[in-house]
Amino acid sequence: MHNLGFTDVVLCWGIDSAAFGKRIDDSRYAMEMAHKAGIGAYILLWHPYANSLERNPKFMQVDSAGRLLPTFDVFNSEWRNTEWKHYVQTVAKSYGNEPSMAGYVFDDSFEVDGTGIVSYGEYERSHFGHELPRKPADPYWKEWRDIRAQWWEDWARDTTHFIREIDPNREHLIYLEDTAGQILNAKLKDTVGVDFTRVSHHFDAVGGYTFSNWDASPGSGLKMAEQAQKVLADLRSLLGPDQLIIYTFWVANNGKSGLGPAQYPTAEQIRLVCHAAIKSGSRYLDMYGFRIGQSGVRLEDFNGKAPGTGSTYPLTGQIPQVFLWDRPEIHDSLGNYLISLNER
Repeated sequence: MHNLGFTDVVLCWGIDSAAFGKRIDDSRYAMEMAHKAGIGAYILLWHPYANSLERNPKFMQVDSAGRLLPTFDVFNSEWRNTEWKHYVQTVAKSYGNEPSMAGYVFDDSFEVDGTGIVSYGEYERSHFGHELPRKPADPYWKEWRDIRAQWWEDWARDTTHFIREIDPNREHLIYLEDTAGQILNAKLKDTVGVDFTRVSHHFDAVGGYTFSNWDASPGSGLKMAEQAQKVLADLRSLLGPDQLIIYTFWVANNGKSGLGPAQYPTAEQIRLVCHAAIKSGSRYLDMYGFRIGQSGVRLEDFNGKAPGTGSTYPLTGQIPQVFLWDRPEIHDSLGNYLISLNER
């Protein structure tokens, strides 16, 4: 990665983002390898359902149909000040002093299951003061939007505060991201209840990542570049001039490929997107899909696939010749370009 011009790597335990709280020695080893290679390491410590944190029903989200979801109720202050605080501070204590530490990543933070409208648990019933509205036409919907926006901001404030209590180094960025389609969705305040602008101000950096569908058509790269420019313009309009925005985009056709080695994106297609993002004012480019293992797993199979706490852990099967690390035919051209960016 260093030889290709990358300055940092995002480390993740695949289907279990919370494994950073359990497999500490293995994670430190990966960070040591990053340091020896001359790159920094971001830790992806959070995904709302791809994690092995203990699931107490009173701390889980409930959708508007009354179904218990596999995602945690970030509105619940008891959960935030107990299990959540313990977890994020364990991560900060374990890795904050590693020489390669570059930051903490919170991924897909507003993704929920079920009806997509949350949350309707006992905490919300006891703190709202009225019968919980289920749809915009119900009484007190505006108040319901407002209080959920405040609860999301409470989560953001608590989360960053818990980390900074342990790791005050501002060079270690606390980075929040989700898909651009989710963040820029006009209905987000009604469904998940989040006001992204308010939440973002508590984080050092934020991002809305985009999916890519590359092909052989002459305009494929330009189409993805135009997407980058539009997303970054929309985010800047939403967040104001001062918020640090990291632009993340897929470099592997969303992990899909036909038979045989991947042919796209080409180095030139990737360059077009990078150029568009830089032209739009982005200083940080995150290329998602450098290396990914087989990630799909059914809930009932999670324990057998997750890293766990044993002396060894299951190895994730690799998808050959699809992701950037396994496409040497574009490395020279792409590497020359990325290195030139770092020299500017």
